[in-house]
Amino acid sequence: MRAGNAGIVASFAISIAAIVIGAFFTYVPEIGSAARAERNHLATLTLREAPFDERFEERAQIVNRLLSGNSLERLPAPLFTAEPRPAPKIIIIFDDIGLDRRTFEIITHLPGPLTLSFLPYADNVDELARIASERGDDVMLHLPMEPVGDADPGPNALRSDMTGVEFVTALDWNLSRIEYFVGVNNHMGSALTADRAAMTTVLAHLQSEGLFFLDSVTTPHSVARAAGAAADAEVFSRDVFLDADPKDKNAIREQLALAERIARETGYVVAICHPRKETLDVVGPWLVSAPARGFELAPVSALLELNKPEPLVATAAPRLRG
Repeated sequence: MRAGNAGIVASFAISIAAIVIGAFFTYVPEIGSAARAERNHLATLTLREAPFDERFEERAQIVNRLLSGNSLERLPAPLFTAEPRPAPKIIIIFDDIGLDRRTFEIITHLPGPLTLSFLPYADNVDELARIASERGDDVMLHLPMEPVGDADPGPNALRSDMTGVEFVTALDWNLSRIEYFVGVNNHMGSALTADRAAMTTVLAHLQSEGLFFLDSVTTPHSVARAAGAAADAEVFSRDVFLDADPKDKNAIREQLALAERIARETGYVVAICHPRKETLDVVGPWLVSAPARGFELAPVSALLELNKPEPLVATAAPRLRG
């Protein structure tokens, strides 16, 4: 009887082993297929899902790079009570929006809120601005202004050689092109933003419309702040150009590291970039990971709150602001 039972047990064990071995050889190709499928999935991740480069922090640059070569004026340091310090705000502005509909759609699928600055002469610009505003992004008008040199800022750009009537007519045309915008920043403008009379006219007009001006700082000789004070207008400045070297992804990562450093030490940063493939390849994944690393993505209108004086004690790096 025991011998018979042993035979049954052995037969059962052999059957189980055969099933396991058969299953293994049957499904090994499926395991390989699953791995290949996972690799294919990683290769087609959207910008929203793309992984973040963990070596990013190693390329951080000191804040003084912001100040070298330009004497930028920034808001006073944020003021804090005994409450926990809020997350540093990072304001990302995409300039030159409106010329490429597909790129616009990619940007509207990125984490936000963001700020999109639209060229007024783009086709269907008001429709795109409405879409961005409904998504919760801030919309700005990217106002074409006269540069130094031969670059073309586009139709109806503001130029210092215009008559007063021509200047105001061009300004009104640009402002009429979109409805959903909170402020204006300059497209090019290295010549015009250095012209005190022209900028006083622009900023007085914006102030009467309840709009603020953000100086893209395309020249170290900008007089936007002084002209804004004369016109009692709200004027802010960008801190970092993320893609001044548009084809170099490492340079873009370094500028993002600089933006993070400024935000950590001063409470906020204003960074401008452009809707180029190389920029989106770097900035897209960075936007995904920024909140997890302690930053708050904020629209440009957050500057209006930062500019409100409160009788509190400042605790954040006042030495970094002029």
